Amino acid sequence: MYFIENQKIEVISTFYGKEMVLLNGVQVSEKSPGVKASHIFTIGENEYTISQGGCGAKKQGNGFVICKNGEAISLVNFMPQTSTQLFIFMVLTGFGFIFILSFLLYRFL
Repeated sequence: MYFIENQKIEVISTFYGKEMVLLNGVQVSEKSPGVKASHIFTIGENEYTISQGGCGAKKQGNGFVICKNGEAISLVNFMPQTSTQLFIFMVLTGFGFIFILSFLLYRFL
């Protein structure tokens, strides 16, 4: 989430891989799965570009860079993990903990 010129800008990735840009809650750009092109929209007289890895640069991780009229205006911010990713991480961590605990109990008892 970004705030630029008193406007709230959000980049949202859906479950099906679509990436949307919302400006004050209104969708201004959407890209299909597999397409990692830049999102381009305007606020007033300024053209903004949101892209992964930089304006015109190749992708560098999950970082988004916002450019105003072709010049970067913000640092790279990383997308937060989704609740699904966090749930899978917690389940796998739980299984690992149970495996280690059962191994130790079996060995020492």
